[in-house]
Amino acid sequence: MRPIRVADFTRVLAGPWAAQTLGDQGFDVIKVESLDGDETRRFAPLREGVSVYFACTNRNKRSLALNLKHPGGREVALRLIGDADVVLENFRPGVMDRLGLGYAAVGRPEHIWVSISAFGADIDGAGYDLVLQSIGAITTLTGDPPQKAGPSIADLASAQIAVQGVLFGLLDRARTGKGRRVDISMLDVQHSLLAYYASASLNAGAEPPPPSNAHPSIAPYNLYRCRDGWLSICCANEALWLRLQRALALPDDPAWRTLASRIQHRAALDEAINVRLADGDVATWEASLGAAGVPVGAALTVPQSLAHPHAHQFTLGTWTQPMPPLGLVSHRPPPGLGEHTEEVLGELGYTEEEREGLRAMGATG
Repeated sequence: MRPIRVADFTRVLAGPWAAQTLGDQGFDVIKVESLDGDETRRFAPLREGVSVYFACTNRNKRSLALNLKHPGGREVALRLIGDADVVLENFRPGVMDRLGLGYAAVGRPEHIWVSISAFGADIDGAGYDLVLQSIGAITTLTGDPPQKAGPSIADLASAQIAVQGVLFGLLDRARTGKGRRVDISMLDVQHSLLAYYASASLNAGAEPPPPSNAHPSIAPYNLYRCRDGWLSICCANEALWLRLQRALALPDDPAWRTLASRIQHRAALDEAINVRLADGDVATWEASLGAAGVPVGAALTVPQSLAHPHAHQFTLGTWTQPMPPLGLVSHRPPPGLGEHTEEVLGELGYTEEEREGLRAMGATG
């Protein structure tokens, strides 16, 4: 039985990350690129001429270089779509239709066809991460003035929803013989991440508190200053609070005896914790509070986090990356541009003479 084939018409991050996640689990992902390649191939920094950005989003794929504006290139794309189980694309709405490759024109009932866009397939808009974090209220929740979250969460979360769409579509097909048309609005994804903030706004008219590391419904729950850095402490229930109180020898203040009163007097409680931690270093407090059963964690830099004793990496070719949460089934390094064009064309039934003709006329690369 052949692997599930994905015709991957995506670029930059949201779509490629979704396709890579599928490729990691053994799907046969055919990455369709222009003859110039995915623009992230040119994103700095480069290592030995290869973008580290591209390398972290495009392993476990085969690269098929096509000129989709050339009739020959479109014909190859049509044949690929016809042979695919899954079609994944993140062009602006209408682009695939104008190329003659849209779902309405070439989709089949058994296809799982996933589109990722800013606001949905019927509304034009550029789906850039910062734009969606801004419109989706992430920036105003994160900082004042507004501040984006560090990782590109609008893209990365949309990618994971796309993967879910593929898997649910395959489940539908196994049950009914019919696939699924999946239309992902990145704004909808951002609103799903608002979770309790959105629920409080829609159902109680509640405005979120000013941006901070504190939790609106839990205290103490914050980042606290030690002598040499910052430590997160999260006491989500009474048992955890009592452990922290004992471990730090905090007074039995009546204002701190219930969750509601701790939230009401959060500023004084946080200040008392900061004063207590100020004379010790992060590692000492992390060890002692952790031993007392209090959820704690040092605020680490990226290199420090990757070196954490519980972190995992893997090496693929010459590239080292964090281990995907679900592990790896496939082990293919990121492809060169058009590295697999000849191979894929052969699988699609093109003869050697036809392949040479497509290349000579500028339809493939």
